[in-house]
Amino acid sequence: MTELHITHDWNSYDDSLTECGETTARLGIFLDGYCLTKNHDLFSKTIRDQIHVSLYPLAMWLASSWWRLHYEVLPDTVRKSPPHDWRMSHEMAAANMGFLWPQIVFSPDADSIQVWAQASQGQREDAVRFLNGLDYASIIPKDQFTREMTSLISSVVARLHEVGCKDSDLAIIWGFISEDLNNPVEHKKRRLEAVLGFDPESCPEYLIAQAIDLEARIGADSFSELSGAYAQDTDDRIGAIQCLIQAEGLKGAPSEVLDFNFESATKQPWESAVSAARKLRQTIGDVSGPVKDSVLSDLLGLSLTKFKEWIPVNAAKAAVAGPEGKGAMKFVPRRRHPIAQRFDLARFIGDYIRTPKNGQAPWLVSADLSSARQKFQRAFAAEFLCPINSLVEFLSGDFSEAALSDASDHFSVSERTVDSLLMNNGYLPRYAANYGMPYRVAL
Repeated sequence: MTELHITHDWNSYDDSLTECGETTARLGIFLDGYCLTKNHDLFSKTIRDQIHVSLYPLAMWLASSWWRLHYEVLPDTVRKSPPHDWRMSHEMAAANMGFLWPQIVFSPDADSIQVWAQASQGQREDAVRFLNGLDYASIIPKDQFTREMTSLISSVVARLHEVGCKDSDLAIIWGFISEDLNNPVEHKKRRLEAVLGFDPESCPEYLIAQAIDLEARIGADSFSELSGAYAQDTDDRIGAIQCLIQAEGLKGAPSEVLDFNFESATKQPWESAVSAARKLRQTIGDVSGPVKDSVLSDLLGLSLTKFKEWIPVNAAKAAVAGPEGKGAMKFVPRRRHPIAQRFDLARFIGDYIRTPKNGQAPWLVSADLSSARQKFQRAFAAEFLCPINSLVEFLSGDFSEAALSDASDHFSVSERTVDSLLMNNGYLPRYAANYGMPYRVAL
């Protein structure tokens, strides 16, 4: 994983708002040494790694967004951008107060934080233009993110204390956060509020109680993923999740060949997924050919006939599978098209391999999110169904539209899967409509 480091050097000036003037500094934000604050100052005509800003609005934004930054996942952005309140809690530009901030987005996963960044776009003549962005999300450990945020907020609070500003709004908010962090009951409430998209103490108590029960049943990670999947499509996330996991499904019992370890430390989720897919291919004795439908169903212990006759739940935003006892599981797929159904099964297989079992079958969730879990599933399914080496060999240097269509038919995957595999492995030019961001942001 990547490490985040934030540096600052105080450089105060007189301001009508003491909190802002006394906390002005040169700020630098780095991911493993790569500078996200590298900028061109149009006034001084210089390029530097730090920006000259007040840290008070940044610290206030971090404190006000603390719980949502740590626990509210990025919702499904396939059809639309996240809602305004999500963006205000996860985009650094929301710190505002008249300062120009880099376009950085933070989104939590189970034990990590995803970071996206975009260089300044368009023809706007801002006084400062940010020069560096990221091609895709970087993943940083959540505890390391927490330490950096704590250090910055604490430094600003201490600075204000030194200049006699002891009762700032920031100090008060940070005091409340510190109390909740040290109180297990309140910490859990704050976390679940954030998972459901609420600010602290704004979630109805009955929803908290329902969330506690549901999370205990399906696990914190799966509950968070499903909450994100339904964040934009219903006013009753918990009700929608309950309907999904209680729906009729297909009975199966995953094969023991799926119980193996794979390398995951320090790797991006798609790198781990490719390793897992290749290892499973080796285990079943077929490292290159198209995967038959019967192989997919057998790996999950499903009846192929019943699966092909399956009619998905209407408007389901995720596919799920849960334990039924004695190694059995109930699968609730969500796709109708045969090619999409194959990809669904492969994603289930990938999620089963990835998810710790702890002595019993885990809850599986497949959704249209940008979380590390979902990225793993998609990368696993693509490599397992259509190994990149086999795909390149099949194409024999012909990357025409007709050849790609023939490849998708040969491996029984979508043309989009073929395109993505070739782009991600450098055989086709990569396009990034949102310049490496998970959704389109304002220029």
